[in-house]
Amino acid sequence: MSQQHIETFTCPKCGKKSDFTLWDSINTDLNPELRDKVLDESIFIHECPECGHRSYITFGTLYHDPTNQFMLFFDHAVSNDDISEDKFPEDEVFNLFNKNYKLRYVHGIKNLKEKIFILEEGMSDVAIELIKYFLRNNIIALKDVAPNYFIGKEMYFTNLSEDGETLVFAVLSEEGKVINHFGVNMDIYQQCLQRLVLDKRFKQDGNTIKNVCYAWIDAKLKTPIEENKENSL
Repeated sequence: MSQQHIETFTCPKCGKKSDFTLWDSINTDLNPELRDKVLDESIFIHECPECGHRSYITFGTLYHDPTNQFMLFFDHAVSNDDISEDKFPEDEVFNLFNKNYKLRYVHGIKNLKEKIFILEEGMSDVAIELIKYFLRNNIIALKDVAPNYFIGKEMYFTNLSEDGETLVFAVLSEEGKVINHFGVNMDIYQQCLQRLVLDKRFKQDGNTIKNVCYAWIDAKLKTPIEENKENSL
């Protein structure tokens, strides 16, 4: 079930105190409306009942999608330096999950929304991050795109095309604004999936939780294969 608690919030504009609901966990099967509130970020908005001022309240939550079998431990603070890999605690509830479940740490609201889009499609977030890594480092080039266009730029998966043949990404400016969209052919995604199968550094090892991000991919690819035997997708 989804869990919540109430905290008192003071409006920074008029000083009026009022209650605000913070969600400690979200179950999208039981409360499907919360999914949309996360994606449009309205779940983080407090509107003052006195003056109408809207404030953005950051908080962490556990986002659980039982239908698509993934669970995201979300922290609003962006921290791509955390690339730890931890086993789930030996708890009888967590032990119910099968190996098909994706269990992830997620830092930053853009990363949370991207993870939701990816995992709802039943796709591999590791393969998506690998594509983004190759683009940002100019390892692969896309047709009709100028060389070096993606170097160093932040990008996020947004959706699949209607025919399912193209992955659509958004490119962000340094200020975090969307400046362009581009498509990646599904063939590239399939090639990345195949690489993950063949590369022992990405060997699957049951239900682990990790922050699958640029830094995580970078660390994997810079680790000699023979020295990395226990990590998973």
